[in-house]
Amino acid sequence: MIKTLLSSTLISSLFLLIQTTWLKNGLFWGVVPDFTLVVILWIAYYNRDNQGVLTGFLSGIVGDAMSSSPFGYLSFIYIVPAYMASLLRRAMELDAFFMPVLLGFAGTIAKGLASVVLLVIFGSGKINAYALGDFHFWMEAALNGAAAPPLFWLLRKAKRVLVAKRAGD
Repeated sequence: MIKTLLSSTLISSLFLLIQTTWLKNGLFWGVVPDFTLVVILWIAYYNRDNQGVLTGFLSGIVGDAMSSSPFGYLSFIYIVPAYMASLLRRAMELDAFFMPVLLGFAGTIAKGLASVVLLVIFGSGKINAYALGDFHFWMEAALNGAAAPPLFWLLRKAKRVLVAKRAGD
């Protein structure tokens, strides 16, 4: 599990670095897709334990260290969608296209709602939250949904290092 946690955190942190450096100006209308979120959702869906939640927490810590956001902000907004994806695993089977799109889109909405919860708790002086009615938020949700199928396909190729095996598997 430690190897899986470290490799999944490394990959999601690498995507975080890519999206904050190479894609800092955005792909469409200044909107950057959150590849890190999509990776965390995949990890949360395919692992039985709280691997995705732990990966979301650790990747969030890395993101908080790289940004000016309050320490723990990104961790919280990555944990909420990861937990949602781990619960969804019990209810639905993942196909090649539609479920990844739905998971990427819904994960972004969960991330936005988590940021609003932090805004309510800490106030607008300390936290910047997503504006859920803003075009850019919905564009990010659409981009994350569109990016999910190819990213899920790539991550399936690395399944042996990203999915923890239990005794007897």
